[in-house]
Amino acid sequence: MAEISVGDAVGAGFSLVRRRPGSVLLWGSVQTAVFGLTFALLMPMYAVLFAQAANAKLGAPPSAPDMAAILPYQMLSYLLNFGSVFVAAVLHCAIFRSIIHPDRSSFASLRLGTTELLFALLTIGAGIAFAVAVLIVMVPAAIVIGVLVAVHAGAVAVIVGIALGAAVIWAMVYALLRLSMVGPMMVEDGQVHVTDAWTLTKGKVGSLFLVGLCLFAVAIVAEVILLVVMGGIGFSALSVIAGGAQAIPALFKHPFAEVLSSLTPLIAVGGLMAIPVYGAFLAIMGAPWARAYLDLRHNPADAF
Repeated sequence: MAEISVGDAVGAGFSLVRRRPGSVLLWGSVQTAVFGLTFALLMPMYAVLFAQAANAKLGAPPSAPDMAAILPYQMLSYLLNFGSVFVAAVLHCAIFRSIIHPDRSSFASLRLGTTELLFALLTIGAGIAFAVAVLIVMVPAAIVIGVLVAVHAGAVAVIVGIALGAAVIWAMVYALLRLSMVGPMMVEDGQVHVTDAWTLTKGKVGSLFLVGLCLFAVAIVAEVILLVVMGGIGFSALSVIAGGAQAIPALFKHPFAEVLSSLTPLIAVGGLMAIPVYGAFLAIMGAPWARAYLDLRHNPADAF
């Protein structure tokens, strides 16, 4: 029976970064551009919120949010979220393709087609399904816990709450692991394989969980390092812009346009630095699932 090599899967992303640095930079550029575009389009809403926060700090009486001004941008943010899901689907399909079809490496393996659209729609559908499932489970659970609290069984209520929360989390993780091969299988032949992916991962949840756990550990370590390094660089640059560390709070008391103008060089440099970071992160987190699929695909007769 085909087995997943956890070590090879976890290392696939690092190998991809080493072999295709140009693709990694392009993936990071696309992701950074999406974040930059989102910020630019929502900037007027940020300006309104910034002004309200500044007034509150100055001791002015709190004013009701200008919903007429904010609502259009709130709707725009929803549209941008859907667009971000589609871009994420395009990038992940490119990463899967770079592992499954290394011969299709033109334009960093990026494609805009039915596969990417269907993968984005499946991602949105899965998110909605998970939200509904959690709601269905948590409503009766909340009722049970409320009854226990009402009869002064607080300790039991806490235990039941923790147990139910852990069960829900594990159920979600289990379902995600069983469906983790959907994307790679779609990239391989352009077909939707929800049930096939569920079958393919039968008996492989333990290995897939180890892959996910290792990636989670890598993400935590990377975030801590980035927080220390980038935070230190950002704080130093901000101190220079403000005229000293003690002057940073005063900088943010200026109008939003002035603050943004002052921070533009820092934002630009941060965006450039984010490109390789985003690209590498996408590769390291995405490639292992395609590599795991190759392990399972070697002997499909064992799974179907």
